[in-house]
Amino acid sequence: MQNPGGPGPNDTRNVIVAIVISALILLGWEFFYNAPLRRELAQEQAQAEQQVEAERPAAGAETPSAAAGPRPREEVLGETVQARIAIDTAAVDGSISLEGARIDDLSLRDYRRTVDPNSPEVTLLSPMSASFGHDVFFGWEMQRGPDVATVADAFSRWQAPDDARLTPQTPVTLTLDAGEGRSIERTISIDEHYMFTITDVVRNDAATPMSVRPFGTVRRQGKPEDFRQNQIVHQGMIGVVGNNLRQATYNNADKHARDRTRGRVGLDERLETLQGEASWLGITDHYWLAAIVPAGDESISAYFDARTEPGGNDYRAAYRGEWHEVPAGGEVTYTQRLFAGAKRYELLRTYERELSIPRFDDAIDWGNFWFLTRPFFAMLHWFGQLFASWGIVFNFGLAILASTVIIKLLLFPLVYQSFKAMAKMRGLQPKMKDIQERYAADKQRQQQEMLKLYQTEKINPVAGCVPILLQIPVFFALYKTLTVTIEMRHEPFVGWINDLSARDPTSIFNLFGLLPYDPTGIPLIGAALMIGAWPIMYGVSMWALQGLSPPPTDPVQKQIFGLLPILFTFMFAGFPAGLVIYWTWSNTLSILQQYVIMRRQGVETQFDKLLAKLQQPKAAAE
Repeated sequence: MQNPGGPGPNDTRNVIVAIVISALILLGWEFFYNAPLRRELAQEQAQAEQQVEAERPAAGAETPSAAAGPRPREEVLGETVQARIAIDTAAVDGSISLEGARIDDLSLRDYRRTVDPNSPEVTLLSPMSASFGHDVFFGWEMQRGPDVATVADAFSRWQAPDDARLTPQTPVTLTLDAGEGRSIERTISIDEHYMFTITDVVRNDAATPMSVRPFGTVRRQGKPEDFRQNQIVHQGMIGVVGNNLRQATYNNADKHARDRTRGRVGLDERLETLQGEASWLGITDHYWLAAIVPAGDESISAYFDARTEPGGNDYRAAYRGEWHEVPAGGEVTYTQRLFAGAKRYELLRTYERELSIPRFDDAIDWGNFWFLTRPFFAMLHWFGQLFASWGIVFNFGLAILASTVIIKLLLFPLVYQSFKAMAKMRGLQPKMKDIQERYAADKQRQQQEMLKLYQTEKINPVAGCVPILLQIPVFFALYKTLTVTIEMRHEPFVGWINDLSARDPTSIFNLFGLLPYDPTGIPLIGAALMIGAWPIMYGVSMWALQGLSPPPTDPVQKQIFGLLPILFTFMFAGFPAGLVIYWTWSNTLSILQQYVIMRRQGVETQFDKLLAKLQQPKAAAE
């Protein structure tokens, strides 16, 4: 935006002072509030762990696993291999523990931990006695007079055939003798992807009827091993009950657990309570989800909760279903599902449609501005699928470029008028400078003459803001899409970009890998030295685009604007590579658009001046 006469010295000074004060406020907030708070929370966590440890039974009364605490996942699985049923599909592998019929061992075969194709598979579920435990189990409760007793829980001993093996073609059947003539037969099946189906038949061979209700729990011990705080992506408990989406982040859960240890909330008070028709609930990570889908024809009572434990906070998303009457000699059948896998949009939409799971694709964090992110992702996804069908490897990178062209075409009518106004403004620079010099001592007259000039030339001085304002929602939608959707994870692009969702891995400070050292290893400033090739190309494109825009008339403001390409280069260096590629390509298209419009308006650009200078030596030589 251009101030009609340009900003005065006081205006520029106020802007600079505001920036400095804002920076001081942020630094002060970090130093005097956030840092002490983190230390306080760490101390409280340590004290809570000590308290829990002090309340444990004596060492002689503990089981070996309890005394040892969390152990390596492979060690726990090796000790319990005889009491497990293997899971083997094209998409997942793992096992089911016969203790509690817990699904607590699951890895995703299609996804690796890093971009290296030989790196280990992504581990989603692990035994709770192992480090970073994460499991799912289902059980039953029985009404016994005024009390409620557990019929099947996470420690019940189930039986299975010796040759049981869960595949898409071979379901497994488990049985549990609940005592007193009551038993449960559980059939577990799995499809070709990530959906388990659990069908329980509760039989009552006793002489009296009984009332039972199902429950299910998704739990996690501590945050994920690769957890990274990201304000733009929801990570934690999530669920849709009664068609209402409810979320609770790990941070919120940690606060609730701390408040419980401080006595600020009751011991039985939940973090979130949900009541309504069944839908789904569970725990989500950045790209992965473990969610229970109760039977959809009844109401449930669900909750999110977190409690302090020695191995890290215990996070839970759980539900209880309706009571079911089982007559003497009768039985009741109940079917529910478990999704444990990658949050792929098309797959979630398929389950939502075919299995009638309401709002299942909301497991992807579209954000409050979903009306921007969803259409943007739909366009990217469509182009990506199109290029993939043509056999193009870099399909999603090209989808970003193609989507940019579409956006430019859609916005062109508005941008065209803005670029025309900017071209005229640039052509009027000599007249504007003359007015400023003529009325330098009379600011009011200067403003009047500037407005008269704009009216005479029919120019709107703020029209140049339109392209910037239009880019803001596009920037947000693309940033959100690239951050939250798994379709961008580990997607390569031409050259050195092997993950569009990660930052450019190169650095100018080691000549983009030609020098044999890693600049990130330098203390304090190492992270700031990761200035890759694409961020530099973005900075150059921003500088070139600025060269086509009317320059600020105030010298100080001109210097600040001249530093912006450098500042934004450093800032964009930490953004996902796909976002930097989009913005660089968008700037390139804007440069072409604006150059053509300015030439049609008869305005000489900096590029034209450069060409003229280059041609002068040739003309002199001739």
